[in-house]
Amino acid sequence: MSETAVACNICGSSYTLPEDEAGGNLPHVLLCSHIFCSTCLRALQSPQNLITCPECQMDTRIEEEVDGLEVDSRIIGLIYTARMNTKKGHSGDRCKSQRFKSPPSSAAVHTQENAEGRPDVVKVLDEALGKATENLSQLDKLHKTLSSGIHAQLRKERTRIIREIDEAVDKAKSTLQKRRSTLVSKLSDVDLLFTDGRKECKRIEERIKELQTAIQKARHVRQVPSLETYCNLDKILETLHIPVDAESYDMSSMSLHSGLRCSLQMDSLVDMFIQFTVEPFQHVVKSGVEVWDSSSQSVRGNADPIPKKKNTRRPSFIEEIVEDTDTSSEIVEIAHVFLAHSSPGPEPRRNERHKALRRHRRQHFDRPLTPQPKLVHYVMATHIVNPGHFYVRYMMEQKSGQKLTKKVNEFCSGDSSLFTFSDEIKTGSMLFIYWKEDMWCRVTVTELFQKECFQSVTKCRASDVSRLCVYFQDFGFSKGVSIPSDGNLTVLNECLRRPDAATLAEMNGWAPLAIKCSLKDIIPADLLRGWSLEAADEMRSLLGSEAVEMQVFGEDGDTLLVDLKKTPMVSLREHLVFMELARFYSPIVVPGSAPLLFYPSVRPALNVEGNAMVSHVNTPSDFYVQLVENMEYLLLHSKLQDCYNRPQAHSEFQVYCPSLSQACVACYDQEWCRVQVIGFPGGRMVEVRYVDFGYRKTLSVKDLRQIKDEFFALPEMALWCSLNDVVSPQEKWSDEACVVFKELVEHKLITVVAKKLVPGTRPVPVCLYEIGDDCTGASIGEILVRNGLAVSSKQSQIKDAQPLEMTVWDPPFEDEPLSVVLTPPPASEELKPSLILPTCVKDIKVRVTHVTSPGNIYVQLLQFDSQLKRIHDTLKGLFSKSEPQEMLWEAEMFCAANNTGVWERGKVCSVSTNGVVEVLRCDFGNKVNLHVNNLRPLSPDLIGSFLLECNLSGVRPAGGRSTWTATACDFISHYLTGAMAVMTIKDPSAMPVLVSLFCSNRAGQNVSFADFLISEGLALKERKAASIFETVFSEQCVLSEKIPEPQRITSPPQTPPTPTPRINPPPERVQTHSYPPPELPPCGHTLMSISAISEQGVIYAMTHQAVCEFDRLRERLQQHIKTLPRQKNYNWKGVLGCAVMGTDMFWYRGQVQEVIGGHVKVQYVDQGLVESIPVCHVYPMVLCEDVPQLCVPCQINGVIPIGKGWQWDAVVLMKELLLGRSVNVHIIEHPEDPCSCVKVEIMVDGMALSKIMVHHQYASFDPAIGSQEDYVVKPPVPDLDDWDLNTVGLEEPQPVLGVYKELQIPKVRKHFPVKVKHIRAPNEVFLCVLDKTLCEQEQEESLEEALECVNENIENLSLLTDFPIECPCVAEYSDGKYYRAKLLGFSQLTPSVKLLVRHVDFGSDDILPTQKLRQLPASLHHFPCAAVYVKLAGFKPTNVCLESERIPYRPEWSMRAMMEMIDLLNGELTAVVTATEPQLTVLLYNAEGTLVHRPLVEKGLADYA
Repeated sequence: MSETAVACNICGSSYTLPEDEAGGNLPHVLLCSHIFCSTCLRALQSPQNLITCPECQMDTRIEEEVDGLEVDSRIIGLIYTARMNTKKGHSGDRCKSQRFKSPPSSAAVHTQENAEGRPDVVKVLDEALGKATENLSQLDKLHKTLSSGIHAQLRKERTRIIREIDEAVDKAKSTLQKRRSTLVSKLSDVDLLFTDGRKECKRIEERIKELQTAIQKARHVRQVPSLETYCNLDKILETLHIPVDAESYDMSSMSLHSGLRCSLQMDSLVDMFIQFTVEPFQHVVKSGVEVWDSSSQSVRGNADPIPKKKNTRRPSFIEEIVEDTDTSSEIVEIAHVFLAHSSPGPEPRRNERHKALRRHRRQHFDRPLTPQPKLVHYVMATHIVNPGHFYVRYMMEQKSGQKLTKKVNEFCSGDSSLFTFSDEIKTGSMLFIYWKEDMWCRVTVTELFQKECFQSVTKCRASDVSRLCVYFQDFGFSKGVSIPSDGNLTVLNECLRRPDAATLAEMNGWAPLAIKCSLKDIIPADLLRGWSLEAADEMRSLLGSEAVEMQVFGEDGDTLLVDLKKTPMVSLREHLVFMELARFYSPIVVPGSAPLLFYPSVRPALNVEGNAMVSHVNTPSDFYVQLVENMEYLLLHSKLQDCYNRPQAHSEFQVYCPSLSQACVACYDQEWCRVQVIGFPGGRMVEVRYVDFGYRKTLSVKDLRQIKDEFFALPEMALWCSLNDVVSPQEKWSDEACVVFKELVEHKLITVVAKKLVPGTRPVPVCLYEIGDDCTGASIGEILVRNGLAVSSKQSQIKDAQPLEMTVWDPPFEDEPLSVVLTPPPASEELKPSLILPTCVKDIKVRVTHVTSPGNIYVQLLQFDSQLKRIHDTLKGLFSKSEPQEMLWEAEMFCAANNTGVWERGKVCSVSTNGVVEVLRCDFGNKVNLHVNNLRPLSPDLIGSFLLECNLSGVRPAGGRSTWTATACDFISHYLTGAMAVMTIKDPSAMPVLVSLFCSNRAGQNVSFADFLISEGLALKERKAASIFETVFSEQCVLSEKIPEPQRITSPPQTPPTPTPRINPPPERVQTHSYPPPELPPCGHTLMSISAISEQGVIYAMTHQAVCEFDRLRERLQQHIKTLPRQKNYNWKGVLGCAVMGTDMFWYRGQVQEVIGGHVKVQYVDQGLVESIPVCHVYPMVLCEDVPQLCVPCQINGVIPIGKGWQWDAVVLMKELLLGRSVNVHIIEHPEDPCSCVKVEIMVDGMALSKIMVHHQYASFDPAIGSQEDYVVKPPVPDLDDWDLNTVGLEEPQPVLGVYKELQIPKVRKHFPVKVKHIRAPNEVFLCVLDKTLCEQEQEESLEEALECVNENIENLSLLTDFPIECPCVAEYSDGKYYRAKLLGFSQLTPSVKLLVRHVDFGSDDILPTQKLRQLPASLHHFPCAAVYVKLAGFKPTNVCLESERIPYRPEWSMRAMMEMIDLLNGELTAVVTATEPQLTVLLYNAEGTLVHRPLVEKGLADYA
């Protein structure tokens, strides 16, 4: 490894260390943990001393210069190691070259002389081998004895401990039987006891391996004495003669005892815990190794006398510092401790036994993950660092904590807990600290400082301790304790005590009472700054020192993932998120947690007078009224005041985190009213709607109160209304009209009459009348009209009665919408081509013609059979004897179709190239494929349809799906297609029309087909009751047959009862306009970014300013819609512009293209992309209307696509060439319509896109273009005799150059000198023949001279514009000069075109852009290739190779074989041709006449072939 092995990711420069004069290029670490060099960071530094990471865009603030940042020590160590290895490698290479390459070296000669000078090498080796065999046998015996002894002792220990565990469990009877398996699983710790024994076994194994290797080498040298030169014989002999010292191996592991005992704690029978008591054991000390004995701490031989009377006075030299948390100040009183760190330290490493006991106590948390009754756990927070790191204690362990405190106090009151001068304190050990009056706590030492030492130590004597940091196991926080130097242990024993062996074993049985927790799935609001102090303070103030409810979700290491709730508070997680102190990472949705909603307001019956009060007025078309007949609201209002005016209501009903649409109670004019949350403007404010009055207001969260269930009894009192038959004379109501209307209606009793039935999302049209003395008042609408403040809608151009509306995505078969008239036309009248609904919509006899699903059923009304027959007879008379006409049929054209000999009305859906047309049967609903000869043009007076599209009411898809299953569709199609049925129309205004179908069963009874689907399990019953509209509509239908029109007005239908809550309203009709068209750039050249390409070949491009505006627009859109709006049932016919939530959960502007099932096909207007998105992610609202569309639709100028449209493979090619790239666009012509496509010419790496499409035969040039010199090559001009043509001075045409000539090498079997130009693999090389006479290459000018001349005038050569395979050219090499090359193919197309070329005179390959390729001059073409590709014979890759590093493109060869072959190919070489077919094959010989691959085979890197 060299110093250049580690380089910067930006500039590629290697990291270097500072030398004597140079400053170096050090690797610095940013806050985001990315590493870059000093040079790049200085270039990225801003004037505000900020550095933005180029990879993650995170900012890092630097206080001084870049050199002040942290340096990555790992890379520095790698550079130092690489430098040392380089120095060692140089010396090693010199020795290696002297040993292997210098024939013969002095070292080898010296070794041979020594070998010859010895009397008998074979005899010495035989004696050494015999001794080594004895040693090996002895080592094997020791290894087997030690291994079997360890296993036997381990089994013995496990058997003994299991027997004691069984005896203890038997004493506890059946209540402790579950503990046996848990205790047995803890025996894995016993394996750690024999760690030293296993290390000794490993030492013996290494000694055996070393001896076996030496024996193998000695045997090879004995068989082949010449191998002595290549090995260190002295070292082998030394290894063979080393005796085996059995005493040097530690065999004491066979007699070790773990010291584990299992006993039953009689005083803890209430908790029923069995505890392991571990008695410390002593290690056997041999070979002078010094070890310590933990039991020596109980000896106090040199201890000073300590007064037995406890001194409870606090020393004056120890400061009292209160923890900065409110919780700790209430729970923890700190005495004579010093805060060592400003922030609490990390939790110390605990004993494994503690973790095991804690896991046992937590195991009931894992069980609620399965469906079980929810367990409620109450805890108390003891220490809070932040919402992701805090500690709690179980309230159920309060008695256990008191019992533990009592035991600790009893022990610390005795003299056995005092420190002596011989005692030592270690990090991780357990101590007792004096906390407050008569209370000691157990702590763990996390950091230890010795006197006159600034660095922390791991252990020191008790008399030398100056300061230590401890962690409170039962509370979760860390503190620092400062011990002054007084020469004795008096001060230390006043604040700290140590446990003896028995107490330590007992304390280890008590798991820490403080449990580390973290709030589940919330992260800081600002990820860069982390948790703020406000978040921790808010959490402390909310929890306090009271018991709270804790819900456990799981574990993350030693941390519980929880959520805390303070009754009646909502979740602590949700509260912190609402306070904008945190945000959800993956919020948990609890099933069934949807808030209760108010019942919708009761709508009055049509044409029924009622008294009401106007509660709120916005405009005459937008106001709210309250009906005064319902007196129950006065009682509810009185109860509201009594309930929420109580003193304790503020804390009892406080709302912490409201949700959208949540029902609450708020105050207005010092009275409590019912409200509903409708928005979050920001901060801690909410926007509410007063459901009983209609006005809206923005309030603080503190002003909201939770609503009790009893106040949901009444529906909303405010009814949303608008004046009927009155509209504003302008686009908006004037201020004067609003003021006059308020004066007429506010604070007055008026009469209200409802005139129309509308969906719940629209105001109810009503007429308002003043109440006079004679009970007859003037119409308020007429008063506004007389004063010129309003216009009657009957006189305006706006028609009140809308025709029956149909969805644009499923259009009817007629051009004009259906209209409902009172009576069907009689047969004697003129022919009507379209369906007219009858007056009564009950019990209509129909014929089902086509069924695709329960929501798409086509029927024919039997009463219109005569009309349909007349249509068919008319078509037959017109077209039965007609001949086919030459006509260009296109989609959406109406026609007369001959289907199986019957002439019918049809509509063309699609046309294929073979003359087959897909036709929709307008009077039957299905589609058929017919030939164009069976079609005739249809006159406009016959266009129409007698078909009615229906939707089966009262059912919905089964299985929780939003669409009908294929089984349900096939089932209903099988039973209904062609059947006679009785139909009742439920809602004629819907499209498809909502109906009920009744069919006869075998008993002759009419059965509802919807009920039949439900009984078969293919559908579910619709979750809604009959709407008021259906009730009133059916009643009016009956009354229209029995009662005359005047009588209906005086005798209206009875007022319907209070409607059932949450009735699904009909589809809400919304209408939005499209976004403004894009601003077209001026004609000429401009740089644009391609954002999308449609399936029709339309190219969407954005200018640089549009790209910047798009980033700003996206931020604005997120501010407009912060949450997903409530999903509603919309009628998408009039929707053009909309807001779309993309896959990245950001809002974008879009335009609706098509509705397909539950998805909407939307085009992103600012990018041009088209996607199918679920309906729930599309919102019919136009955002940022002031910003035009940012992408410009473009089309290629001057070409015509093949087949009258771009084919899919042509579109794929354009996407590969253009998507995501910035290209030069030449805008040629602007369209008349700003929304149409702009004609452009796009340049891709200097080539016109139109030329590329014509070259690939995806398009042809437009003949309408007058001049096409730039697009096509003109044919040669014919030579006419009568023309006087002058060709003087014309440029000669460039000759077309063919492929290069191959190098001709001698085919006879004789040696000829060669040189290796390039090596691809150990057996694949490019050769160059050195003897030019053999190849007949005598030229007037050499290739080198010709290349030198070409490089001097390289600018005169044209760039390469055509790229066929094997095309000759000159290519730039890494040295900046051009050499001959040929093209092998395209390497990449995006973001720029690059080609794979081969330098024919060297054999190497390279990937170059088109700018580095030039046309080959004719002066270089006649030279044959200087390098020829050959395969080397005589060897092949080895079958078994242990080398892990392989050649990527030749995995059968190792990299080591490649490097060795490169070394072997240096020097003088000769070749002999062995074969010419199928591949030129040669044998290579070195200067000594031996095959070059022989050393490769001898080293085991190759095999002979």
